Amino acid sequence: MTGFELIANQILFLMILVCVGVIALKSKLISSDINASIAKLIFEITMPLLIFTTLASVNMTPDIIKSSFAVFIFTYVAVFALYFAATFSSKIQKLNSETSTIHIVHTMFGNIVFLGFPLINSIFGARGLLYASIYQVAADSIMWTFGVYLFNKNKNNDWKENIKHLINPNTIAFSAGFLFLMFKIPIPNIIFEPLSSLGHTTIFLSMVYIGGMLAQVNIKNILKHQYVFIFSLNKMILVPIILTFLFAFLYYFLGLNIDKTAIMVVVLEAAMPAMATIVVLAKKFGGDEQHATENVFISTILSMITLPFLYWLLLKFI
Repeated sequence: MTGFELIANQILFLMILVCVGVIALKSKLISSDINASIAKLIFEITMPLLIFTTLASVNMTPDIIKSSFAVFIFTYVAVFALYFAATFSSKIQKLNSETSTIHIVHTMFGNIVFLGFPLINSIFGARGLLYASIYQVAADSIMWTFGVYLFNKNKNNDWKENIKHLINPNTIAFSAGFLFLMFKIPIPNIIFEPLSSLGHTTIFLSMVYIGGMLAQVNIKNILKHQYVFIFSLNKMILVPIILTFLFAFLYYFLGLNIDKTAIMVVVLEAAMPAMATIVVLAKKFGGDEQHATENVFISTILSMITLPFLYWLLLKFI
């Protein structure tokens, strides 16, 4: 099976699980409140366990350490490349202030946890999830500072409250897992196996949650809003392609000696569809919540095509 077929099959696998979530909510087997509880279960229990047990089992090498530092730096490059592209796009389309903010912030931050982590883990395994976790830490450091600033640039903003968001179960799990990895602390199998097994339920719970979320979207007016599709084009095609060729140039012509998997993970995470958390932030800070919801719906559907295409492109040039 080729790399392209692998990710295409994986995307299809995940989308079937998403359909289960859609059917479950539409048939009222689960409610929107239950779906919100599933998200909380993932974010606070299963995802941290997946991160911790995966990192704790990685065999760290000097090459992986060097590549991990590169991922952190490349994440900043990717996120701010997305920021500048979205800012330019917003001005060209003459979006109003609230819609422009959502357009920019949603372009910068994708669904790197609920979709990105399961996908990366399925394709690249433990090493890929390590790089994906580093991407999340770097992206979170931007989202809860500069990202929240964008929502509040004309309002009073408690920066201390925003910084608190950087300390969450996933970053704690990453830190703990990284310590176990670095110091090669053994975990008894009787403890490791149940924790690891529970962590690996993340992929199924995440997709059911995404399906339940999409089932609540009113798609009646989405097709009338071209900026939703321009957002998806910027975030999931144009900027990731630019990043692919930029990193390929650094790798082949400037002799950047890092793990190719690290580069692929950064590009794929940057190209993930819209982050559902931004809908919550839009509601909290008075942003265009409807636009944010539309972004999540359309970009998640389109990712079935864009992610396999980008992975094929990465295999060709990285």
